[in-house]
Amino acid sequence: MNSFRVMDMRSSSIIGLLNLLLVLQVSRVVGVEVDPADAKIVYSGRWDLREPHEPSCAWQGSSFKVAFRGRWVCATIDCDRNEYVRIVVDGNSAGSRRSKLKKGSQTLYLAQDLPAGGHQIEVVKETYSGPGYLTLRSIEVPGELLRCEPIIRLRVQYYGDSNLAGHSLGHEKNKGGAEFAGCHFTFAGIASRMLDADYQNISCGGAGILGRSNSVMNFYDRIDFYQAQPKWEFTRFPADICVVNIGANDIKRRTKTELKQDFKQLLRVLRKVHPDAHFVLMNGYGWDRREPANYTHEVVSEIGEGNMSCLTFPWLFNEWHGCEYDHAGMARTLVEHLGKIKPSWKQVRSMDVMDGFGRNGDFANGGFEHVAPFGGFGWRYSEDGATRVYAPGDSAKGQWYLHLPEGKQVHQPNPARKDRSYRVNMKLRSPHTTGKARIRVEFRDQQWRNEIANSAREFEFPLTDRWQEYSLGVNSPSGTKDPSRDPWQIIIRLFADKGDIHCDDVRLTGLEVSK
Repeated sequence: MNSFRVMDMRSSSIIGLLNLLLVLQVSRVVGVEVDPADAKIVYSGRWDLREPHEPSCAWQGSSFKVAFRGRWVCATIDCDRNEYVRIVVDGNSAGSRRSKLKKGSQTLYLAQDLPAGGHQIEVVKETYSGPGYLTLRSIEVPGELLRCEPIIRLRVQYYGDSNLAGHSLGHEKNKGGAEFAGCHFTFAGIASRMLDADYQNISCGGAGILGRSNSVMNFYDRIDFYQAQPKWEFTRFPADICVVNIGANDIKRRTKTELKQDFKQLLRVLRKVHPDAHFVLMNGYGWDRREPANYTHEVVSEIGEGNMSCLTFPWLFNEWHGCEYDHAGMARTLVEHLGKIKPSWKQVRSMDVMDGFGRNGDFANGGFEHVAPFGGFGWRYSEDGATRVYAPGDSAKGQWYLHLPEGKQVHQPNPARKDRSYRVNMKLRSPHTTGKARIRVEFRDQQWRNEIANSAREFEFPLTDRWQEYSLGVNSPSGTKDPSRDPWQIIIRLFADKGDIHCDDVRLTGLEVSK
């Protein structure tokens, strides 16, 4: 009897699957096949349109967008190698999904089971894994194709190296490979959506300024990094803003004087193809004593044109590449800068990724209320055991708190200055009656791995099973004759030394030390 029932269930499953496949086949038959050359399809990024019925792209961030009436949409896509795309439904980037495309041709559902009515789907090329193209062969919708209006408020051009290219974007520990790379949630993508702008992200891992094959000077005008021809037609994308985030890979082989000349030479060439754009020379600070952020303001000043500025942002990720929430911090920094350059360039849309940079001297996400799409939440490292707990009636403040298992730790870096008094406040408890937390405060100089000698302080707190506020204060070291060895960064580490601990409402303040 049991054997018969098992066979019956299997038969039912097979019949159900066949019925489902039949339904899908019928829905595909009654669909409308759309030629990729249809004017209602919007292409962003660098697309090779010499064969308009088979458009192809190579650079990350390139996308196509369609609007339609119906409940599903399919696309047939060819890939010359394995790549990842991100599928955004009705502009919901936070709820978007990644899909792996394999080498060869594939037909896939971009969306299914949508509510009846009009919808908009965007497919973003997340990775640029090597030589080859992504080619759109066809799109199929169940009903009417609608006009998808292109974004024309602003056009932003980005040039950069691996950080801007999105290496390790989905991983906090600098893990390489296409699985963890991305573009939609780089600061290029996030800032452009905040500005309601179209953008191109022409960036490559290991890139330098000029003087070698892998340099912005060599690939800035290419449709495909690996092919010198065909050249990109810049009249197709007249940029309003050009962000240049380059130079980190040059400091070991070029002097400051040589690098300043390299920057000027590259910017002169880029100015010819972006004649009306405002240029932003953007670099991180606080990672190396020779970093370009030390002197990019000199480059801009010596060029002497009015339509150019420099911008620096804190290098806070303690790794060689930022993850999604680090890029959100860079994006906000860039958007705030652009709003000061020109009021009409102010932010018009909310950020769709949590900001991993502390603001106004405070921690980022000190209440643990937010999380980035890949799962990190601004306190490193989420993969090592730290978790957010949703407990609206049980958290110290808000709806979430941090759970840290015994023996684990989290930390967060923030910018620091010399001769300041810093105070850390947080609410702690332990589900164990003998729980103990330890907090370590470190200061690092401009060489981000270099902890300033004898500057660290540690504090231990016995915990109860009830939320209590704990507070500690430290003074940053005084300055030296070498500013690069002054405090540039403060790192707060929280350890669960005994028993699991819960943490919430973490705050940081800093005031000048009275002398």
